[in-house]
Amino acid sequence: MAVKHVPYLLVAFLCGVMLRSFFNIPQNWILGVLGLTVGIVIILYFFAAPSSTLGVESQKTPSVFPCAALFIILFFLLGIFRFSIFENKITADRLHDYYGQTLTLQGKVLSSVLKPNSSRIILETNLGRILIVKRIYPEYKYGDVLEISGKVAEPEPYAGFDTAKFLAKQQIYSQMIFPEIKKIGYSPNKFLNSLFFIKNKFEESLKNILPEPEASLASGMLLGIEGVIPQNILDNFRKAGVIHILVLSGYNITVVGAFIMAFLGFILPDFLAWAGSLLGILAFTLMTGGEPAAVRAAIMAVIGLVALRTGRSYLAILGLLWAAFFMAFWNPMYVRFDRGFRLSFLATLGLILFSSWFIKKLWFLPKFLGIREAAASTLSAQIFVTPLLLSWGNLVSYLSPLANVVIVGFVPTIMFFSFVAGILGFFSSFLGTTLALVPYFLIKFQILAAQFFASIDWAMIYFNF
Repeated sequence: MAVKHVPYLLVAFLCGVMLRSFFNIPQNWILGVLGLTVGIVIILYFFAAPSSTLGVESQKTPSVFPCAALFIILFFLLGIFRFSIFENKITADRLHDYYGQTLTLQGKVLSSVLKPNSSRIILETNLGRILIVKRIYPEYKYGDVLEISGKVAEPEPYAGFDTAKFLAKQQIYSQMIFPEIKKIGYSPNKFLNSLFFIKNKFEESLKNILPEPEASLASGMLLGIEGVIPQNILDNFRKAGVIHILVLSGYNITVVGAFIMAFLGFILPDFLAWAGSLLGILAFTLMTGGEPAAVRAAIMAVIGLVALRTGRSYLAILGLLWAAFFMAFWNPMYVRFDRGFRLSFLATLGLILFSSWFIKKLWFLPKFLGIREAAASTLSAQIFVTPLLLSWGNLVSYLSPLANVVIVGFVPTIMFFSFVAGILGFFSSFLGTTLALVPYFLIKFQILAAQFFASIDWAMIYFNF
């Protein structure tokens, strides 16, 4: 096997993971075919090895094509096998033995997400992790120790979506809907608690310098927190096909990193601008509380920025594939059931492949403050993420690609100025509020643009794959 075959092996592994996420294949079958393939590879290797007779090397050198093809098949099967092993972790979870029963459990809050009409908590108990759907108030935070009492249920599909496997990527196999809850203690991890403290303070700073719903939209773009965004605005963003800007993913981090590099490149040497963009991504990741989705997105974004810096697309794509491989090996559920992972991968791939081309084609845009580079980064990422967005079964517009260009093009600017304004808000409400005028008016424009695109009835179509 040559180094040039490595990308094919990595892609084969990812394809195996994806295939297994759609079909339940008996593990005995997988092991049987996997063993047969390994055996053929070993036999072929020995037959293909160069032989020598009386010290003279044979001139017979069989083609490496069969061997390469078998290795690709082998990695494809390994992807299938890895998904099966991960899925079998349910045997370590004991809560699924109590489906339909009422239990009283104690556990520690791992995360808490506020939704428009409810709050969702992930609780770590001695029987396994469980999703709690509760009323918005009272609020609980990371590290709170709770006692809950309610009926344990298996996650059920919602609108054709496999909720059970979506939760399984976080090793959650059970849920409780509106149980009785009582806080009985507090047991935080000091490091993570510090990160979440920063995240909460930053969110408070945004709310102090921006009105609603602009503050919640800014929090959504920066932190992936929807907050109290009115349902009609969410529906308009969904119909216009731009709801993904509120998903914590590498799409947002990639374009904002590229924007920071272009912006700083206007006033600093290239290397310092590049280093500044990496520091910006690090600060952004810490500001989100070090969420796993943000860490994965940051890894993808860094690869994209390295590609922009070096101009070596092949090596950047290889690095991207390695990153996806390790993430999928660690948690194969990411490949199909983590939207942030797929947005991160595709946005970074688009940035690597098309950013330089778009910079040349957008010659009519000024380089002032990195406007041309930011537009090129946004369009490059958009090429790859648009088909994915349409495949999620949403009511969207035929004009969705145009809506993305118009609305998403302002995301880097909004994120950058919201980030800086939020930090300034810690020290001076006046300075923070003054700088926040930039994202305020841009978000206002996004809301109106989304409303316009969502209101064009003749252009609406329901994509359901």
